[in-house]
Amino acid sequence: MFKKIWTPDMIVEIILSANGKEPLNSHYFSTTHPQVYAAAERIFGSWGNAIIASGLDYNAIRKYRIWSKMRIISAIKKRYRNGEPLSSQQVQNSFKSLYMASVHHFKSWGTAIRMAGLDYDSIRMRRSMTEQQIRDEIRRLYHNGEDMAYSNMRKNHQYLLAYGMKKLGGGSWAEARRACGITENYRLRPDKRQTRSRMQMTQLELF
Repeated sequence: MFKKIWTPDMIVEIILSANGKEPLNSHYFSTTHPQVYAAAERIFGSWGNAIIASGLDYNAIRKYRIWSKMRIISAIKKRYRNGEPLSSQQVQNSFKSLYMASVHHFKSWGTAIRMAGLDYDSIRMRRSMTEQQIRDEIRRLYHNGEDMAYSNMRKNHQYLLAYGMKKLGGGSWAEARRACGITENYRLRPDKRQTRSRMQMTQLELF
């Protein structure tokens, strides 16, 4: 059997191809890709030097060590409450250490999202919602008798509250409601909202 001959370029190429897809810390690579790790240590003197030679910030990569599973879940829930993006690409761009720690501890970003009690399939779908889709969803809730007050939306429909405020209301939920034609009776209980006049319903649908 021929022994594989490693070169610096080969190791750098493997590191860069794994960047964003797998953790790049020394523990992960030494246990998951031991041959690559051993070759990197032999050629570059250390795994950290190999990372630096690839043009990456090893200090940032090492930060995964301060993350526990509970801290990861807490950070994900906080982003959700604040209406911040939770798709894998957006988190990689804005919060790389959280993403990499999630991959390390949970094996994938989607699994980390699910461990936080969130529906990752719907999160991936919601990232591409258009303004019209947001309007339609807000109106659907309203027609179904949902309490459209800020407090209830924050409690039960955070993603829609965040998208509505951002894309329709210029930061205001009241303005987002108005942009959907909802100007009154948005706090009524479902049984009372059923008594809305047919004319009001028709005007809202045509808005």
